[in-house]
Amino acid sequence: MTPLLVQSRPFEGVLLLELNRPGAMNALNGELNAAITAAVREANRNDETKVIVLAGAGDRAFSAGADLKEMRGLSGPRLSRFIEATWEPCEALVASPIPSIAALHGHVLGGGAELALACDMRVGQEDLSFGFPEMTLGSLPGSGGLQRLPAITGRDRALEIVATGRRLLAAECLALGILTRHAKPGTSARSAALELAAAIGERPTEPLRALKAALALAGRPEAARVFHGLASASFQSAAGYRQNTQSFRDQELPK
Repeated sequence: MTPLLVQSRPFEGVLLLELNRPGAMNALNGELNAAITAAVREANRNDETKVIVLAGAGDRAFSAGADLKEMRGLSGPRLSRFIEATWEPCEALVASPIPSIAALHGHVLGGGAELALACDMRVGQEDLSFGFPEMTLGSLPGSGGLQRLPAITGRDRALEIVATGRRLLAAECLALGILTRHAKPGTSARSAALELAAAIGERPTEPLRALKAALALAGRPEAARVFHGLASASFQSAAGYRQNTQSFRDQELPK
């Protein structure tokens, strides 16, 4: 069984990546981590891909975390290299110019939660159980969660969530900003994520690819000023831009 299912364009411009180890609650082993990394990097080279949606197969989990069965056979430097490699799919998602959405259901734990946090947006459904059990087992989250969670929740709240190892339900995840959207009752996270992706996919490719670069320049006004000058000069010279602005003025703004 292939560990990652890749479905190109379920909607225009959308790439769906499905973690496909439902019997193991989509635990992240070396093969799956490598497949995610490769799929994201391939998408970066494809002008037709505007949004990436990451989902999990089966009813039980988006991902219950790193594959403990595989990890138990490792120690010393080999275990260190395994943990280091778990950063690769996360960093690929963060570094990609393509916006990404995690469709979260069921258990989203440990490394699975860290993978979700590496996506730009997260949509969760009612059965969501999100958390970091590592400290209850005597370890730490090791794939970027301790760096990314505080950026969303604040340092103190992140420390409390990780130190207690408690599970967060969908409503609290939404309140804390971990979820970008909460799927409507009776609607799956996958459907809600694909709906959001389809709306984003209607936007032009090049401004979308520049969007994440622009957001990364927060706190760097000198670089941002030059970047936006160049970006605007390029995008606003594209065919149709002046017509679009005139249509916006005529149709959207009050007389």
